[in-house]
Amino acid sequence: MSKLLNEAEVRKLIPIGHSKYYELIGSGALRSVKIGRRRFVTEQAVSDYISGLDQAAA
Repeated sequence: MSKLLNEAEVRKLIPIGHSKYYELIGSGALRSVKIGRRRFVTEQAVSDYISGLDQAAA
């Protein structure tokens, strides 16, 4: 089971700014879930996003 990460935790794993974080979520590049008024990203979604970067660079 993946842990739910908030914005600050995701930004520690992926060195991006606040605006880029919401841009990635809005475009669907970084999958997220909404619980109440807050948005969370799973550890698996972060891993998938990073893997996609590796594949794009290759």
